[in-house]
Amino acid sequence: MIFWRRKRGLGFDKISVKQKQTEKIVYFRELKYYKKMEKLHEMFESINVLKIVYDRERERKRFNVFTALYKDNEEVRLHSRFISYLLSPKSGHGMNDVFLEIFIREILKINEEEFDINGCEVIPNEFNKKEEDEIDILIKNIKKKEVIIIENKLDAKDSFHPHKGEGYKGQLERYFNETKDKNCYMESKIFVFFLTQHRQPDDNSIGILKNNFENWKGAIFYGNQIREWLEKCINKIPSEKLLVKEFIQQYLNLINKMTHNDLTKEERLELKEKVAENLESIKYLNDNFKHVKWHAVDDFWIELKKELNITYNNVRLYSDKNTEFHKTISEVTHENKDINHGILFDFEDGITAYVSGLGRLSWGIVNKEWFTFENKNIDDICFSEFASENTYSLIDKKNMEDAVNIIINEILEKQKEKYLNLK
Repeated sequence: MIFWRRKRGLGFDKISVKQKQTEKIVYFRELKYYKKMEKLHEMFESINVLKIVYDRERERKRFNVFTALYKDNEEVRLHSRFISYLLSPKSGHGMNDVFLEIFIREILKINEEEFDINGCEVIPNEFNKKEEDEIDILIKNIKKKEVIIIENKLDAKDSFHPHKGEGYKGQLERYFNETKDKNCYMESKIFVFFLTQHRQPDDNSIGILKNNFENWKGAIFYGNQIREWLEKCINKIPSEKLLVKEFIQQYLNLINKMTHNDLTKEERLELKEKVAENLESIKYLNDNFKHVKWHAVDDFWIELKKELNITYNNVRLYSDKNTEFHKTISEVTHENKDINHGILFDFEDGITAYVSGLGRLSWGIVNKEWFTFENKNIDDICFSEFASENTYSLIDKKNMEDAVNIIINEILEKQKEKYLNLK
């Protein structure tokens, strides 16, 4: 059968049945695609309205003494010190060892036979704010020769010293062995924990502790164990200690914000309803968002490499996985693996620097220095988590290009200030 189709201009031309059917299929596919896009747009509009309403409420309750004094992710001066302050029985909170007992017994799951909290000391504390042996939080009972080591990691990379002896190269294994070497503690009573927001410590840091389950107790997380501990602490505070309760509540509010647990029950239920109304669109977005992330991260590294080439020498991509760089990006964005990858580049004097995508985006001098970025528009970019607003903003090309310019300008400024001892 032959169909006649009006041409552009005058006259008609002939098309076959097969061609007509093909055009129909293409038409309906395109129609289905545009309808799907339209539904996505409508869904985003309704969710955006919901977010605006609750953002206003969050803004009204935004006051927080901790964020007034520190960045949210300040590891040492904020998180380590406040947690150790609460843990110390001698602190001014006046709760003696109540918070400490909840933490050790219910959070760390260490029983009375393993660790005696009577007469123990927490370092740092209200009176001694200095770390002992570079350990972020140390809970020790010298009399019973028992000790708990907690390494707190939010942004910093796990340190690794390849020049040191076996068992002292990785950070966690080194803390364990150096503590054991003091002969102040029984080896079976040295417990090592890793406190973090999302990730596990790398294998090099764990080292000889990897299969030592007596001493290595694994990771504890701000979004799970720390939140649970703080809630239990608040419930134990008597009504006359209102100021202590308010302080801990403000810290809990900060942790909830950091770990994306700050939505009220009402907001969560309304969001659930919006999702229920758009299940097909949500599934479409969820199924394909890993590809959106992949292209955002890949475009970022390509753009950064191009811009670094203008100023620096021997600019090249690298991956600790020793695989093709694009495959590393797939593991980071599709499987949320935290892999050391990024760009190496040389200064004029031959010193090699890097920008790394391990954990939060950072840069430094190979085997010498490591720095986080300071600008608030890039200071929390993390590709494996892909959770912060700054990371999401890289999906937009203009925002990504702005982030690359900020990165290069920060590196150039540090050089101009002679901040680094590069020689």
